Amino acid sequence: MNRQEKIASLLGDILIPILGFFLWNWSIYFICLFFLLDQLAREVSHLYRMRYVKSQLQISQLSVGLNVLLFMSFVFMVHLYNYMLHPTIKFSHEMNAFFWYKDSGFAQGFLLFPLIIIGERMRFKMNMKQFSNEMHLKSWQNYSVQIFAYFMLFLLLSIGLTVAEMSKTASFLCLILGFASITLFADKLSAFFPR
Repeated sequence: MNRQEKIASLLGDILIPILGFFLWNWSIYFICLFFLLDQLAREVSHLYRMRYVKSQLQISQLSVGLNVLLFMSFVFMVHLYNYMLHPTIKFSHEMNAFFWYKDSGFAQGFLLFPLIIIGERMRFKMNMKQFSNEMHLKSWQNYSVQIFAYFMLFLLLSIGLTVAEMSKTASFLCLILGFASITLFADKLSAFFPR
């Protein structure tokens, strides 16, 4: 991930959740849903891009399978973490409330979903034009590392909740610190993931 991508990622993964938590009174699950929505768009985009360039690259089925398994495990861990924060949470109710949440007079889902899709489509087009085969491969590895790091973050936060009781603000700050660390440093581990 180059410097511009890291800055854009930091803004999306950190600034919006901070504003949501402190200004718009978003719950941690709302922030996680926003984050999961963004990660789902990236997952689909990466899988589609790798399929698009597979004739030029050697990407193992192990790598694709590992990525999909990591993503599903990550989604599960996000929900386990939120369940541990709020054992009475009703996920379907919260998802519905997230989509229909009105901040500027209309449901945010109608704005958020298209914006995420358009943003990921623009990234896809830019990467297809600018990336060499080696850059596509490096991007794939970095993305897999990020998903693994996010899985580990939510696993550690869940374990932390079994050991110590944390306030909503402390949980949120640990989450944001984890997001920032992953955005800045996860690409250093990409050499350990299969191509």
